Amino acid sequence: MSQRKYTLQDLCREVGKNHVYVGQIQAGLDLAKPEPPAFYNRGYIHFIKKCTALRTFGVQIGDIQDLFRKEVKVLRLLNLHTISDSPTWYLDSCTLEGRDPHRLLLTGYDLGFDLLRGPVQSGLDFGAKKEELFASHQMGESLDHVVDLYRKQLMKVKRRVEEERPIIRMAITWSTRAFEF
Repeated sequence: MSQRKYTLQDLCREVGKNHVYVGQIQAGLDLAKPEPPAFYNRGYIHFIKKCTALRTFGVQIGDIQDLFRKEVKVLRLLNLHTISDSPTWYLDSCTLEGRDPHRLLLTGYDLGFDLLRGPVQSGLDFGAKKEELFASHQMGESLDHVVDLYRKQLMKVKRRVEEERPIIRMAITWSTRAFEF
């Protein structure tokens, strides 16, 4: 089964935004952009849709960037970056499925443990890794610490969305009546 390939024009059509808007998200998050003959994949489109939704709720690009960087850090600590040579390995499996406490919000990776409660499942390692001079924990990185920082940023984003949701509902209701002519 072959994967569908999407151009930038296809991506913009799917997201409902122009190339300038999409480019601002890509630049703000320092995302890899496929150069021809490479294409975007469905996971990349889902990721941009999630970012667009968060921006619609007034979440600042800096807050999305912070959450995204923490997700990538978690994935790297779990060595998920070693199982694919794709420059967008962190987006390639992204879905728009409903919220699952085992999945990272933006990239959609299922980590196999509840990200919002309880301890991090220790010993997780999803891929082979190259030998490094020092272990991650010796360099000050620990999965527990990064997941805790992720949780805090996720709650900040969640609060912003919850604050904005009634305003967006009101705006949708108003707009459907205001333009009935």
